[in-house]
Order: sequence, then C-alpha cells, then structure tokens
Amino acid sequence: MKMWSSALSGVALPALAVALIWPVLAEANGAGQEWSVGLGIGAALIPEYRGADTYKTEALPWFQASKGQLSIDPVTGISYDLIASERWKLAPALFYAKGRDNSGDLDAFESVHGGLLAGAIASYTAGSWQITGDVAAPVSGDLDGVRVRGYLRYRGQLADQWRFAVGPGATWANDRWNRSLFDVSASDAARSGLTRYRADDDYLSASFNTRLTYLISDRVSVSTIARYSRLFGDAEDSPIVEAVGDADQWTASVAINYQF
Repeated sequence: MKMWSSALSGVALPALAVALIWPVLAEANGAGQEWSVGLGIGAALIPEYRGADTYKTEALPWFQASKGQLSIDPVTGISYDLIASERWKLAPALFYAKGRDNSGDLDAFESVHGGLLAGAIASYTAGSWQITGDVAAPVSGDLDGVRVRGYLRYRGQLADQWRFAVGPGATWANDRWNRSLFDVSASDAARSGLTRYRADDDYLSASFNTRLTYLISDRVSVSTIARYSRLFGDAEDSPIVEAVGDADQWTASVAINYQF
C-alpha cells in the first residue's frame, strides 16, 4: 500500500494542476484538433531518497497527452509551445518535483514535501540528436530555490520494432535547493545521531540515461529505462550521503504503454 501511495502522490499534484488549467488551455488550443493520449503502468527500482544506498520498488503509472501546442508528460511536465518548429521548441511549463521520503536511516528526519515548479523548457533537434533543457522554481511544497536541468539524447532504431535513446544529463540548483534536501538540522541530528550539517554551495549531479522500447503493435509498446547518476559537492559531503548513503545512484524501470 505504501508503494502505491508514494507513486500516486507523484501523480496527484500534477493531475490537480491539469484539472485547474485544463479549461483555459483547451479553449486556447482550439477545439478542432484531436488529442493524442498514452497510458501505461509499470514498476521502478529507485533509491529510497536522493543519496540513499538502499532501494525500493515503486509502482509507475504513466500518462502522456498532447493536442496542438499543449503537451502533458511525466518528465517534461505540462507545457504550452510558444515556439514549435522542426528543430526548435520553447514553452512555459509546470513540473512536479519529489521531496524526500524519510525512510530507513532518515526515518527520524523532518519530512520534505515535493511540489509544483513553474518555469520554461527548450529543446533543439538535429536528426537523431536532441538537446533539452529546463529551468524552474518551486511554487508549492518544501523545496526552495532554482533548478536547471539539461540532457543530450541520441535516438535511433535497432530493428523494425526496436527503438533506443541514450545520452548524458546534468542538474544544477542553487544553495537553497541543496539545503532543502541535504541539510541536517539540530533537531534532525539529535533524533538521528548524524552530525549537524549546512549545505552552503550549489547542488550538482550528472547522469547517464538509456531507454529501450519494443513496439508490440502500432499502439502497444514496452519500455525499459536505466539511469546512473552521481552527486557532487555539498550534496555528496552531507552526512545524509557520506555517512549513511551513497553518491552513486541507480534507477531502473519497465512499463507497458498503450497509445490511443
């Protein structure tokens, strides 16, 4: 039950945002265009929290939709294209960012609730290559500061029914974001036995990401995703990571998707 509750909490806030802004966007987007909708379900193996050395299995509901300039995606958020060409895309966007699930070694810590982020996303595509970046700041929850992400992807086809994508990524955020996730307050230290800690510098992580998709039919596909990431700087030095966790992070998932 806890696995499903955690997964659904990651869907509930974005779904609420969609419900609130849907009428405005749908009207602005034109009634004559049809929706493209994808639904999926799967499972993911993820760290218990950023910097953990223990892992948990989490249900992975998937929802993706687009209509004209409007897109809804679990990774790129809810966006509305201001610029959309064959190569370029620029859009304001709403994202959801997880907080910190305080389990295991952090069971005694104060909770860090995730929330919505508002910002913008841009991408450039040249053949099989794509560069994507976004910048956003929290508008709800316990996270604070500014986050910037960037990804480079190479996408290709192994055979008629096999597709893949591979490439590096990086995330930078300012010191307030870092403190939200990696500080150890006096009360946290007293309850957990970890050393009190303040993250004074910026947050930085780097990753390498792979995706492999098998097309069962025109509408049904199965995808697997594997990701390695590494924490640096004050996040890596935090007792949350250095004493009871690991700066090296692994994520893996598999999901079946249906495209309407």
